[in-house]
Amino acid sequence: MKLGVDTPEIKNKLDELFSLILAEQSQVTGLKESNPEKKHLVEQYLQEYAKNKGRGFFFNYLSSGRGHGPFTEQIDESIKYDLIGGIGPNILGHSHPLYIKGTLEAATTDTIMCGNLLSYQEPAELTRTLLSSVSEKSKLRHFWFAGSGSFANDNALKIIWQKTSPKNKIIAFEKAFAGRSIATQEITFNPAYRQGMPQHLNIEHVPHFNHFDQENSLKETMEHLNRIWTKDKDNVCALMIELVQGEAGFNYGTKEYYQSIFKWAKERGLYIIVDEVQTFARTRELFAFQMFELDEYVDVVTIGKALQACGTFYTEELNPKPGLIAGTFNGSLAALRVGNLIIEYLLNGHFYGESGRMKQIEENFLSRLRYLSNNSCKGKIGYIGGIGTMLSFEVGDSSKSITDEFIKTLYKNGIICFSAGKDPYRVRFLVPTCLTDDHIDEIFRIIEKSILEVII
Repeated sequence: MKLGVDTPEIKNKLDELFSLILAEQSQVTGLKESNPEKKHLVEQYLQEYAKNKGRGFFFNYLSSGRGHGPFTEQIDESIKYDLIGGIGPNILGHSHPLYIKGTLEAATTDTIMCGNLLSYQEPAELTRTLLSSVSEKSKLRHFWFAGSGSFANDNALKIIWQKTSPKNKIIAFEKAFAGRSIATQEITFNPAYRQGMPQHLNIEHVPHFNHFDQENSLKETMEHLNRIWTKDKDNVCALMIELVQGEAGFNYGTKEYYQSIFKWAKERGLYIIVDEVQTFARTRELFAFQMFELDEYVDVVTIGKALQACGTFYTEELNPKPGLIAGTFNGSLAALRVGNLIIEYLLNGHFYGESGRMKQIEENFLSRLRYLSNNSCKGKIGYIGGIGTMLSFEVGDSSKSITDEFIKTLYKNGIICFSAGKDPYRVRFLVPTCLTDDHIDEIFRIIEKSILEVII
């Protein structure tokens, strides 16, 4: 991919600036308490911001724009581990060289945002990279950018509905989270996320995989599917699923579970939408549907977050008529350029497969959590699970109050994470790939310390 303005002098200056920025960011190397003289700044700024926004913040956090690897600095000069990464996008850690490189290169171009009317190299290159990462077993042939994960899912629904009209019923899954647009909030299972909203869509939810009753899980799901089909088969058009449910605390099933459900759908002529807005790039393969060997079944797949952009894959059969999906923005040229660099880096590195970095991180975190659960924190840690860099666990009685208190104690002690699920509530990590064993050792010392502080 060429630079916008491309001269030897500019390239030399970019290389020099890249080195200077990386050298400065690399000075952020470990945990640090706030500067007493600046300790008031975060709360001061956030008070005004909260007033202007109309709502406060869960954490008293305001970035300085400095950070490196798993560490992020605030304007009070305190430094913490970032184990949530903006709820997913920051997969490689802070100030990764690819972030700096791609952003500097994008600065040589003549605008900031790229749209659908007048295209640029960045979306063309990224689309090629994405489509080439899909196996030959898959029927996915096209990709369309969207402004957010919600819009990517909206486009998925529109593509299906245009093809199946007048059929419009979508089968979704309990504990699903599809987004916050008018359409996706109805697919989202939690009613609190659509309080006071009118209902527009024809959606029915069925149980997802039950980790605590794996033997009967498929049977229960199939009973619900068959019940819906019996009463409304003339109106059902598609099944929409997160293979790893993010908001549910990284609940996921087995390959056999998904293949059975997908075969059931295909035998009835239903289309299958897989929502990978959060799972993309974070499981043991680039796509979760690849990890579960579901390539031949999927008709539409949505991605986002770790990509630094969002969009929708679909088959040739579902290629929509002109006018149905559009939009002003594909994304910023910096985001599209960096997204391409991220995918190439992950695919060319040793990140995926049974011996890849993603599985190593998963096994390291889960084994250490189990060790704590069986030793110093016995009786204080409940469920432990997750896959790849998506990890979760329960503390104490798994209530909202205890989970929030624990997460804020972690924050005080140097770790930023967030919650997921509801009754039970879970602690959620979306960890960066840049963690070293020394980082993980320190992280688990903090986790142990925080559990013993909160769970008496």
